[in-house]
Amino acid sequence: MQINRITVRKDGVYVSKKDSDKPGPFQSCLSESFTRIYNEGGQKGLDQNIFDLVDSTLIELCGNHPSIKRYKDTLHSPEAKELFEEYRLKIEGIHEGLSGNDLRDYFFGFKTPRTIAYFNKRWEHKQTLCRQLAEICPPVKQRSKNAVEKKR
Repeated sequence: MQINRITVRKDGVYVSKKDSDKPGPFQSCLSESFTRIYNEGGQKGLDQNIFDLVDSTLIELCGNHPSIKRYKDTLHSPEAKELFEEYRLKIEGIHEGLSGNDLRDYFFGFKTPRTIAYFNKRWEHKQTLCRQLAEICPPVKQRSKNAVEKKR
C-alpha cells in the first residue's frame, strides 16, 4: 500500500492511500488502526508503528507532503543510519547462535526453543529500533490559526 499523507484530526487519523498494484488516485479515509494506536500512544506511538510498517515493507511512503517528509527525512538521517547499523550487528550476533538446521526447521514449521527465542529476540530488537526512530523523528508541525485564516 502506498501512503502520501497522514492527517490527525479530532475524530481520528486519516490516511491518503492507494493499492500499489492498481492504478488510480489516492483516496483519503479514516484509519481505525492508526486512530487506536494514536489514542493509546500519542504521536510517538503512531510514529513507531509507521516505522515498523515501512521496515516490514507493508507500506510505502510517497510524495513530499510534510506528514510523510518527516518520516523520509528521519530514515535518511545520519542518526538513523547509525541505528540501522547497530540493529544489523545485534541481529548478526543472535543469528550466529543458530545452525542452518535450526533455521531450516523453523521455516518448515518445526519450531524449537532456540528458533523461537531467536525470532522473539529479533522482534524485540526491531521494536527498539522503531521506538528509537520515533524518538528522533521531528515533531509534527501544527498549523496555526492565522495560517488557516489566511488560506480563506
